[in-house]
Amino acid sequence: MAPRAAHAQGAPDIGGKPYKYDYLFPFWGKKLASRGISFPKPFGVGINYAYVNQGVDITGVNIALNDGKYHDLSKIVKFDHVTSTVKVINGRFDLWMLPFLNVYGLATYAMDSDTDVLLSEPFALRSGASQTGYGGGFGATAAFGFWGFFGVVDMNLAWAKMQKLDAPVRTFLLTPRVGKRFQISQSVALATWVGAMRQSIQADTQGAISLKEAIGAPEGSFESKVLGWYNSYQGSDRESLSPLVGGVTGPNGERDPVIHYKLDKALSDPWNLLIGAEVDLHKRVQMRMEYGFIGRTQLIMGICYRFNMIESTD
Repeated sequence: MAPRAAHAQGAPDIGGKPYKYDYLFPFWGKKLASRGISFPKPFGVGINYAYVNQGVDITGVNIALNDGKYHDLSKIVKFDHVTSTVKVINGRFDLWMLPFLNVYGLATYAMDSDTDVLLSEPFALRSGASQTGYGGGFGATAAFGFWGFFGVVDMNLAWAKMQKLDAPVRTFLLTPRVGKRFQISQSVALATWVGAMRQSIQADTQGAISLKEAIGAPEGSFESKVLGWYNSYQGSDRESLSPLVGGVTGPNGERDPVIHYKLDKALSDPWNLLIGAEVDLHKRVQMRMEYGFIGRTQLIMGICYRFNMIESTD
């Protein structure tokens, strides 16, 4: 689950002297320049680092061992908490297609994605997994100005193929922001903002992990807990669970069976609040930092280089 952040925050600046603009993008740029309206250089290449820590709710659990059939454990397995911590680097190429519309593409590498799981039923157990991944996506940012402030609404759709998952996971982000831009000097500007982010992830996940890697418990501890629970379990599905129990406590358990899983999940808190700032140097270099809190903790740091390209033939 990798956050995607738009670099271009400022709406066009009004009130300058008319000037000549010789480039194709953004469309209508020549007309705006003739009215003294300035805007960001159209093309940008940037890199971001993001840290995200958030809770995950798991409502459906289906488990299979090795090549065996799946067993629905949704009514048996309950979680005290599931926490995901992700560290991501993403590259970004963007274009101001219109003075108020930026479009971009993303390439993402998840350096580390850790999941901490605390089981409460049928017995207490802590487990987890660590993995890497890669992915990409695309998005758009709409920007506008009002009463000396700017507003930005960013949307993007991305996919990440994680090491222990069978298929890429889809993520959608919606991020509105409102802020103020300050001209510090002729070549330096500062923008600050507040906002919110809504993140939604693909509900169904399917993957595989070895038993020893998933549990991380002392030798024999997990097996004794499973046997203790199973010997006292009186559910109608007791017999159907026998192969699953035997697979993790008998000879197969000694050979470290592969656990195949299908999960239904959602973020515990889809929304969080944001505060951020960006420094523009000579309209070419943008450095930004954004912090997210309440519901999800995140930190995004990035740098972007902006430039002109594709001269107009008019």
